[in-house]
Amino acid sequence: MFWRFLRKGPKKYLYLMKHWKKFFSTKLFWKTVLFSTLGVILVVVSLMYWLKSTTRHGQTVEVPDLRLMPLEEAVATIEAVGLTYEVIDSTHYVSSVPEGAVIELFPEAFSQVKLGRKLMLSTNPTQLPKYPLPNYKDQLVSYVVTKFEQKGMVIDSLVLVPDLSHDLVLRVVDSKGKIANEQELYPTESHFTLYVSGGQSLEDNYLPDVEGLTLDQAKQVLMTYSLNLGALIYSPEVQASNNVFVYRQYPAFEADVKVPAGSSVDLWLTTDSTKLSPVIYDSLDTTNL
Repeated sequence: MFWRFLRKGPKKYLYLMKHWKKFFSTKLFWKTVLFSTLGVILVVVSLMYWLKSTTRHGQTVEVPDLRLMPLEEAVATIEAVGLTYEVIDSTHYVSSVPEGAVIELFPEAFSQVKLGRKLMLSTNPTQLPKYPLPNYKDQLVSYVVTKFEQKGMVIDSLVLVPDLSHDLVLRVVDSKGKIANEQELYPTESHFTLYVSGGQSLEDNYLPDVEGLTLDQAKQVLMTYSLNLGALIYSPEVQASNNVFVYRQYPAFEADVKVPAGSSVDLWLTTDSTKLSPVIYDSLDTTNL
């Protein structure tokens, strides 16, 4: 066949190329067109079928809300809707969430994703992470409080100590009565008492007005004025301690009223906006206090 093609084939094709009109009317041309067209159609159909089966085009599911679920329950829910997952142990501990429970997920809950999509789960650490205490000696109390809160530490109270300086942290004592040294490792959520310089005479301080502030803002203001947080009285409608506002305080605020440094201020808290003062502070800058 090969030698036959070498003898006759080239001459035949040269003849057809010179007489192209005759070439388009030959069976060879139309066979070539037919098989080429069928080949292209077959490739396109196969490609579309492969893409559809691989990407699962049109098959989407809603991401279930897994937040606060135990990991075992969350995994069962994910597999039931045809999704996959990967667990990332979070370094951010949330005290109100059980250990090992899901605290974040990506993509977010209720979003539409393709079947088989992998969800990234962030869980509450099974062990409290430890952080080194920031440097606090001879630092302003407002600065130290901010640094401790960034580490997830809790400042229970301030103790004013007679000293030549004012508002400087002299020492920090943990919940066991032990002096907590700078850079010493403590679990997040640990509780501390700050011993703060109050001058030689421990003069009285002005009483700030914290009505209308959130609880966190009120704590920050009181500590800036070297005052302690006293009793917290919640209104009946309050279901949790988050996002509550101060609608009353004792001692009550009056212009030029002073109280002893280190005194406690009791706060009444609510989520009912009708109990609040007309002026609500959305943000608080204590740098100028």
